[in-house]
Amino acid sequence: MCGIAGVAGENYGHHRGRELVRGMIEVQRHRGPDSEGTFADSHCTLGHRRLAILDLTVAGAQPMTSTDGRWTIVFNGEIFNYLELREQLGGEFRSGSDTEVLLRACAEWGVEKALERSVGMYAFGLWDARERALTLARDRVGEKPLVYFHRPGMIAFASELKALDPFHERRLDPMAMDAYLALGYVPAPLAIFRHCRKLEPGHLVFYKNGQAELRRWWRPENARREAPRRSREELIEDLRARVADAVRLRLRSDVPVAIFLSGGVDSSIIAAECVRQGSKLEAFTADFGDGHPDLEHATLVARHLGLQQEVLPVDARRSAQDFEKLLWYYDEPFADSSAIPAFALAHELRGRYRVVLNGEGGDETFGGYRHYERITAKQAIKAAAAAMGFADGATSVYVESKAAFRQEERNCLLNGNGGGNSLSWLLKREGYRVPKGSALKKAMWSDRHLYLPNDLTYKIDIALAASGVEGRAPFLDHRLLEWAQSLPERELVAGREKKVLLRDAYRDQLPARVLGRVKQGFGAPIERWLAGPLRELALEATPCPLLEADRQRNLKGQKLWMMVALAQWARRWSATW
Repeated sequence: MCGIAGVAGENYGHHRGRELVRGMIEVQRHRGPDSEGTFADSHCTLGHRRLAILDLTVAGAQPMTSTDGRWTIVFNGEIFNYLELREQLGGEFRSGSDTEVLLRACAEWGVEKALERSVGMYAFGLWDARERALTLARDRVGEKPLVYFHRPGMIAFASELKALDPFHERRLDPMAMDAYLALGYVPAPLAIFRHCRKLEPGHLVFYKNGQAELRRWWRPENARREAPRRSREELIEDLRARVADAVRLRLRSDVPVAIFLSGGVDSSIIAAECVRQGSKLEAFTADFGDGHPDLEHATLVARHLGLQQEVLPVDARRSAQDFEKLLWYYDEPFADSSAIPAFALAHELRGRYRVVLNGEGGDETFGGYRHYERITAKQAIKAAAAAMGFADGATSVYVESKAAFRQEERNCLLNGNGGGNSLSWLLKREGYRVPKGSALKKAMWSDRHLYLPNDLTYKIDIALAASGVEGRAPFLDHRLLEWAQSLPERELVAGREKKVLLRDAYRDQLPARVLGRVKQGFGAPIERWLAGPLRELALEATPCPLLEADRQRNLKGQKLWMMVALAQWARRWSATW
């Protein structure tokens, strides 16, 4: 977890660039509390805030420049297989960091070939002093964020949108607003402010001579399909080997590693695999009170595995009151209520651990959501409703069915400020376009490539970064994702049973009560909070002055929360049309 920033263009080197970039990395101090560094030449300035995890010495500091002086990198994240890549590259290294390995790999193999060989989560900026060219790149799954601002003649980038404040006027992007009202978050490549963009997962931007070119370097739909297995036992063996390797790589660290243990299937499997590999990590579990089943099941798993467990109380009233603090860290409107407890949980780790494992990605990879049950029948009904005009049919029926406000409602709310149907535009883009397949496979694809990188990974990255903690999710290993997408449906969802193969693979490792439990959500009880601790906030914030007032009367539940989150965010950031 680090904060990166940079600016490139004919007039953005040396003194002017340093002044800008120092301000950009200062607002990201929370991402990297250990040290800061800058690099500048006549056409580019790069900045870095460091959270030291690998090679804690100054040899691992950034920006890092190659021995020949041509290449300079600022890097946020981890290349988990850096030791294997280091062996392939050979020769002498000045540090024990993965940053130097990535720098050498890009210089010797080219950026895209280096990325193809890398297993990791990352976002980086790479400056080529000889060609005066800047490359921005983001990992396959979107675990690490990267935002940028481009106009002819210059480009600026950072880990967080707030760092781009010197370049835009805080004017709202109509398409981003439409997307937020549909989904409760702003998906890449959109960003809430005009002329800003988020780099999509598996993409890079190549900037040279004042022009920026967007390229897609990872295509999961083209991933090689595995040969049919001779037996189910072999399939289970293969799955366990892949999970084991993903965990093994993510245990690499020069600082202690902990684990978030929710008591659900995914984090319990990660914990069991860690123990099998000889790593009994300290486990942290959130206690939401009111008899929430997570605590009971997490405690059962910790005792079964012999883990030291600490229970972290998450107080509803205090968390609700801290909502104002979240508005600075979540610098786009964000209506996922689970951001509140995630932020509170991360805060409890501040100063204690720098690395924590979690179970993110298991539901999207192996079919864990309740709505996957009887998805084929549900989607047929929704498609028929769309055909008869009872629902929007211009976009994916699955995605549109999850929208909080339908397109007609969004048009009315935006009151002439809309930019068209953002969902239709997004789902026509190559990175979001759903391949042919069954209703279940299409739904899982949308959740992996729309919901996962734009809501879940954004939420956990910002929450942990606010407290100087790095999260690692073994189930987001791209090799595991590519392999799992070729599994037969019966190994994912069968009637009301979900994560069929994953649960069966670990029946000898975990208690049956844990593997057989129904999925529990992590979100805050937002309806109860809006009627209690957040009631005054809701009354003060709504109707949101940016939107048509009459359309906001009598809202409740998630729709009301979206208005509250938007209105409070807009006030905090002085956003206007």
